[in-house]
Amino acid sequence: MYIEFSDFCLRSINGFDAESYLALYSHPEVARFDDYTPISREDLAGEMKRIEGYHDNSAFLELAVASRYDNKMMGVITLDSKRKYCYLGYHFHPDFQGKGYAVRSVMGLLENMDETRRQTMRLVSHPENKASISLAEKVGFVYVGRRKLKGVPEVVYRFDSIQWASRRMQTLRSIRVSTCVV
Repeated sequence: MYIEFSDFCLRSINGFDAESYLALYSHPEVARFDDYTPISREDLAGEMKRIEGYHDNSAFLELAVASRYDNKMMGVITLDSKRKYCYLGYHFHPDFQGKGYAVRSVMGLLENMDETRRQTMRLVSHPENKASISLAEKVGFVYVGRRKLKGVPEVVYRFDSIQWASRRMQTLRSIRVSTCVV
């Protein structure tokens, strides 16, 4: 998969991303609202081996959000296809947060999905993760409710095609798309 934007791209993760992957997933701020502990250098080889096994039709997929200037990974978008829903996730290194990369990459990904898959999209966030909740609402997800999973509180959002239609043209003006299959 490859989606091109004016200043970054959404692409498969490869071996050259190992150090950026470590910098992202070892950062305590990135893990703060999530259900994993930061990875260590010792974990990195196993993580990269796991990622090597992905293909565009994998049930779980991690995609790099990478700069077009130096190809350095700034963040990761995840798709986790379950029986009924496909869960969307995103993590960005703090150096790249608040710059619009997450909103634009999620919009570009959604734009390139077929309608059937888009309609199964769910987004789950910790209720205190205001940036994640704001992103969900900006791109057209609507609040479903709260739940606890393994004792951790979460808010759940679902994709809404009416909200999507009202927001997509504003954001898509900044997205230049290359070939992509999702």
